[in-house]
Formats: sequence, C-alpha cells, structure tokens
Amino acid sequence: MRKLITYIAISLDGKIADRDGGVEWLESLPHPKDEDYGYATFIQSIDTTIMGNTTYQQVLGFDVPFPYQEQTNYVLTRNTDLKDDENVLFISKDHAARIEELKKEEGKDIWLIGGGQINTLCLQAGLIDEMIVHVMPYVMGAGIPLFSNEQLMQQIRLTDSKVYSSGVMELRYEVF
Repeated sequence: MRKLITYIAISLDGKIADRDGGVEWLESLPHPKDEDYGYATFIQSIDTTIMGNTTYQQVLGFDVPFPYQEQTNYVLTRNTDLKDDENVLFISKDHAARIEELKKEEGKDIWLIGGGQINTLCLQAGLIDEMIVHVMPYVMGAGIPLFSNEQLMQQIRLTDSKVYSSGVMELRYEVF
C-alpha cells in the first residue's frame, strides 16, 4: 500500500501560511546554496499529490508553470461545480474514502500538500502515514495552522531529525 506523506514547512509557532494564505514569508528566510531540504529526493518518491482547493488556487497564483506536472494531482473541494483541468482532478465528495482508494492503487507514495483543513481531515481519518515537517526559524503569530482548530488526539512517533546550517529543523514522524 502506498503511503500518504505530509511534506511541509511551518513557522516555529506552527503556521503554514499567513492569515491571508500567503507563503511569501518562506522567501524571506536565508536559503543556503544548493540546499533543498530533501525536496529533490522526496519529489522522486511520489507520483501523486493531494491538496485543498485553496492551496491549488494559491499555487496557480505563483505566476510560474504548474510545478507538479509530472504527478497525478487531486484537489479536494466541497464545490461540486468544478471540472477537472489540465493540472488536476477534483474530488468533491467522499474525500477520505477516495484517498483510501488512492493509497491502495499501485504506484509511488502520495504527497499531502495541505492546507490545514485537508491535513486535519486526513489525520482524523487515519490516512496520514508519515509527516516530514520543516520547522523554519520564523515566528508568524497570526496565520493558518498546520492543522485546523478542531480537537485532534493523535499519537505520533519521531523517527528522525536533522538540523540544517540555516537553522531549519527537519522532523520526521510516523503516524500510528
């Protein structure tokens, strides 16, 4: 069975985006030359992405070609009027059941890109297998959290950690 993996950057106070959904704060951080925080290796390990519609719209607004053209991409939404496009297939109902089906299909692992509501849905449904979290040396205050404000009770186990020269800490967790 394929794994559903969250690979994400958060601020020290657990935010994935500012209150408007912006991620420009990530660009303000120093990026050591030739350091991609394991992204190239990670992207080679997946062939499918799952994201929420807000995240998808944000990616489209980056003014660059769609970055996941080599993968099959799914967008979870409550909007039943959206039609699949050249980038993604929309899933508008039975989100958890459809992700469970995707996990059973042949292929590489699946990247859960986010955002917070989708992360919460998948954690509550027991669908996330692994979380790779990059804690950035940045305090945001107001913003969108890694998980929505619903009560979550989930045990996870740290399997690895790494500190980069930039001050970024990579934490790898197994979800069980």
